[in-house]
Amino acid sequence: MRSENGRAAAEIGKSVCLSIVFTLAAVLVFALCIKLFSIGSGVIKPVNQAIKYIAIFLGCFFCIRTDRRILKGAISGLCVTLLTYFVFALIAGAISFGWANVLDFIFGALAGCISCAIVGLIRNKN
Repeated sequence: MRSENGRAAAEIGKSVCLSIVFTLAAVLVFALCIKLFSIGSGVIKPVNQAIKYIAIFLGCFFCIRTDRRILKGAISGLCVTLLTYFVFALIAGAISFGWANVLDFIFGALAGCISCAIVGLIRNKN
């Protein structure tokens, strides 16, 4: 049982790390695109959300294996949203917390659940 929990923690940790690295890289590329093409500010929030959800999916796809996949995805999604929030808050130099953040954390966990469900369907089909 102990090795299963350790293996699950390792899968979740790898998933979170991969997702955060992808998120940081994609946000930097998006910031470059904003700078080069003068994209309006109304696009920034939805694109950042899409980047975060794609990152959660990629983390689940490459790192989460069988056994309790949905739970691992929820934990991974929650951790990714929490850590990316704090990373970007530190970069911005201000931490502001509200109900929108709570919803963001909940939707991150939900994105992890859905991502792992999709990954399970893809892998079971092959």
